[in-house]
Amino acid sequence: MGETQEQKSHIPVRLNILFIIVFLLFAAVILRLAYVQLVEGEQYRHELEKFSIRELPIPAPRGRILDTNGAVLVSNKPVYTVTYVEEEGKDIDEEQVADRLARILTVDAEKMGTDEELLKKTIELNSTLPVAFGPKETEELINKLIPKLQKLPKVSEVEGMSDVDLVKTALYVGLRVRSPFTDQERKTVQNALKARMSAPGQSSAFDGMSDTELLKSAIAANVPLKLTLDKDDRSDLVKETKYQLEKLPSPAELGTKSDMDLLRYASLFGLEINLKLNDQQRQFQWHKLSLLKEMRSSHLPSYIPRRVKVNITDNERFKIEERLSELPGISVVLEPVREIFRDPDGTGFATHILGYTNAIKPEQLKEYQAQGYNPFDRVGVTGLESYYERYLRGKDGVEEVHVNKNSETVERNPRRPAEPGDDLVLSLDWRFQSKVEAILKEEVEAFKKKPSTPKEFKDAHVLVMNPNTGEVLAMASYPDYDLNLYYDRKEFNKRYATEILPNESNRFIYAAYPPASTYKPLSVMIALQEGLTTPTESINDRGGLKVGTSYKRNWKPGGHGIVNARRALQVSNNTYMYEMAIRLANRAKTHWSEQFSILDYYNAQFGLGVKTGIDLPGERKGVENSNLFYGNLADAMIGQYDLFTPMQIGQYVSTIANGGYRMRPHLVKEIRSGTTDPKQPGQTLTVIEPQVLNRVEIDPKYIKVAQEGMRMVTQPGGTAYRTFAGLPFTVAAKTGTAQTGQRAENAVLVGYAPYENPQVVFVVVAPNSLRDGTSSSDATGPVARRLLEAYNELNPGVLTPAPPSGTATTTTERSQTTATAATGSQQSTTR
Repeated sequence: MGETQEQKSHIPVRLNILFIIVFLLFAAVILRLAYVQLVEGEQYRHELEKFSIRELPIPAPRGRILDTNGAVLVSNKPVYTVTYVEEEGKDIDEEQVADRLARILTVDAEKMGTDEELLKKTIELNSTLPVAFGPKETEELINKLIPKLQKLPKVSEVEGMSDVDLVKTALYVGLRVRSPFTDQERKTVQNALKARMSAPGQSSAFDGMSDTELLKSAIAANVPLKLTLDKDDRSDLVKETKYQLEKLPSPAELGTKSDMDLLRYASLFGLEINLKLNDQQRQFQWHKLSLLKEMRSSHLPSYIPRRVKVNITDNERFKIEERLSELPGISVVLEPVREIFRDPDGTGFATHILGYTNAIKPEQLKEYQAQGYNPFDRVGVTGLESYYERYLRGKDGVEEVHVNKNSETVERNPRRPAEPGDDLVLSLDWRFQSKVEAILKEEVEAFKKKPSTPKEFKDAHVLVMNPNTGEVLAMASYPDYDLNLYYDRKEFNKRYATEILPNESNRFIYAAYPPASTYKPLSVMIALQEGLTTPTESINDRGGLKVGTSYKRNWKPGGHGIVNARRALQVSNNTYMYEMAIRLANRAKTHWSEQFSILDYYNAQFGLGVKTGIDLPGERKGVENSNLFYGNLADAMIGQYDLFTPMQIGQYVSTIANGGYRMRPHLVKEIRSGTTDPKQPGQTLTVIEPQVLNRVEIDPKYIKVAQEGMRMVTQPGGTAYRTFAGLPFTVAAKTGTAQTGQRAENAVLVGYAPYENPQVVFVVVAPNSLRDGTSSSDATGPVARRLLEAYNELNPGVLTPAPPSGTATTTTERSQTTATAATGSQQSTTR
């Protein structure tokens, strides 16, 4: 039997072959990597540096604001904006860029200051000025600086200085000093400075002065100072003073310094400076510095673009795009800004309703960033833009931008589209708002021309509301201004001081006025509710009444004779109100001053002296009188005591008109989802229902007495009969003339229509419009009559024909039914 040969496996051979192949592949990869890194690495690194990727937000369109019929009042329009952003790996000469931009962009009416102010601003921005002094001028400047430098102490002496000398030295070398005053020390210094003022009226300037300025004034006047610095504050101030002294040259070194350096020292020591610039050069420097300031916005991260100028012209855009290679960091981008509806006559519209947007203030940046805002976002500042900011703001998208080493965009890749903000639908009809504004302007200008009108008369204000829902139907002030000015910096700067600033405040919620005799309906209701009188009780007015130790007169010499509650309102009788005030005082359990709390209690129920809840930012509560004299009770009953805002007065009159329900006033009635198609309305997200804040604790029959008295005001014998005579619908009203302590008096007129079924409440306030002895309806009556006629024309059938009598209760019930909340009566406030 022969030997059999064992069969050999081929697997090891195959594994070896596979191993060799893999080894060769890895070797090839490693060799290639080595070649790329060692041979071509430098080339690829340069190629990579040519491109970078940035994530930039896509600004979301802000929500629109529409009137009750869908007419667009506020929308967005695209404008070109110049932006600046620092570029990675590039050392940009920002001053040079600002200089080149200043030669392209037009001057926006820059306000020029003194040469000292221009130099100070230049130093703050670490910039330079194109100044070149001659040898003589340089020598003169050096000679002025030498004595200033010679007064400086040595660095080694700073540690041993007293607190007073340390503060003086720190201020001398331009440092800011944290306030070293206690309250008592501050008062002592103020009194010492006031005592040295010879001219009357100058001493008051020290009351509102900052501590730093107070220190400087005291040092300049050689007022003895006693200061005690906190240990840590002293240590910090010593270090800062030493550092500042070490930077300053010795007198001998001044000759080696440039003219700009000499000017810096001159500014530090407060020397008088003449930069030898003509007006054109001076304006250009201010313009350049304003651009440089925007480019160096310190509150923004370096990678965030800064807005240098918004809404540039096409010509400016073309010039910048032609010179982009000379303007590193500069871009021209398209962004939306607000566009406000312009009245057909070209004037502003709903100035104190709509509001405007602006860049986030540095001090508010952290707060807004916590809410998800970008540092360069615009936010609502006033009006509805501010109050409804969280609805109007959209959600920014994200865009991935590839740029090359020259900051030129190579590719754009949108990662998330922007979502528009929600739309607001208002309760007002733009046609009626526009008509009210026109009426107010015409009547104010006409009244100014009358010889009897005080020269102090400057402005007037009108509020129109629906008393059953709280909806604001119109709100107009004259003079006003065009909100679009906030988006045109050149025109804004030109017209701010004369047109915008005097009329910027929303006087409907900020300013407070005495209600005067328009308060008397509430006085009558208080008297009836508190049991001080009855609707039928009469008193005999002989022209006044003794209240305490003084005799208070009725406005009509000789008096009105026999008057009851209703007639007291019809003729606006003061004596009747004085009698009720005396009776109220006599009802006090311990002291008559406690009765002021009763007035506060009823005031709050009607919305007087408390916030109304209007959907506008910054509403104020009015002004509460701090005097508690006996005679002040009588003053309060005729509306000459506390001060209330026009919005509060409107809420008060609405509460009377609807039968005792205090409605929350509001401008917005719907919030809709934003839409990219302006012709397609968005989905309704929220409907603002009428809201009852409280029902007043006054018997409805006494409210009816006040209503009837106000109706008699517009009938024969009433103070507003001539104003509303001949109208095709009924009106209830109350006139008021408020004494201000000045030569001119305020005129106030309130009311509602139609009397039987109130649909419209109006308030007209004309400050400083009357002289003693003239009627308030002279200044306010034509405005009130015309606005009712305008409303009736635009809304036929609402005011006329008047429904049958007895429907006022139905109106009250409708208000109660449509309300979404009732909170009960307000608690009384205490003085």
